[in-house]
Amino acid sequence: MRITLVRTAAIGALIVMLVPVVRATAAPALPPPVVARSVYVVQPDRRLCPSPLCGGYWVSLANHARTRCHDGLLRPRCYVAIAIDESTRQPLTTALPANALARAVVGSWTFEGFGELGAIFVADVWKPVGRAPPTGDFYRLRDTGVRCIRAPCFSVRAWRVNRPYRVTVSGVDLGPARSTPDTLRQAEAALAAPGGLLASGHISRTADGGRLFEASQVFLRAATPRA
Repeated sequence: MRITLVRTAAIGALIVMLVPVVRATAAPALPPPVVARSVYVVQPDRRLCPSPLCGGYWVSLANHARTRCHDGLLRPRCYVAIAIDESTRQPLTTALPANALARAVVGSWTFEGFGELGAIFVADVWKPVGRAPPTGDFYRLRDTGVRCIRAPCFSVRAWRVNRPYRVTVSGVDLGPARSTPDTLRQAEAALAAPGGLLASGHISRTADGGRLFEASQVFLRAATPRA
């Protein structure tokens, strides 16, 4: 089997290992560890045609207009035929949900009779709390713990995912996370945790001079469905 990993910031493809071609479901020999640093938006492929040419996923780099695909070309989104656990190099046992976010590496996987097709090597998954499609930009939010005696209090840092941009906001409207008490508790816990909370939305000015992040969608960490 041949596995080629493509880093988002790299130009072209990085070929890390060549081994005999076998079926896609067979366990490959593990290449050197690769750290997945980019976050992708994942959509199931609903087209009807013979697998693996259809039925995988469409992936796009969050907060980018174009994504580098397994063949090294930049496109608005990339088709990947299979989702692989990054640590075990085995196919995931459960499908990734629509509009999920995945910390991953886009690469390739060899399919018997079809050659190399796109693959996504997944390290972490965050699932949306509702069915509404995400709008705006994708951010990682974290409560700094700062408390003020008067408003506005700029206490939440917001990093734009996959971008070197950070801003501090004075308020967060979790929107979809308020759909149930449980999802709200999970979102608030993630907001206070070191890793922060992933959400899509917009930042706007408030009447008191602050900045409010209004979430269009909130993403909660899901257990990676391992082989």
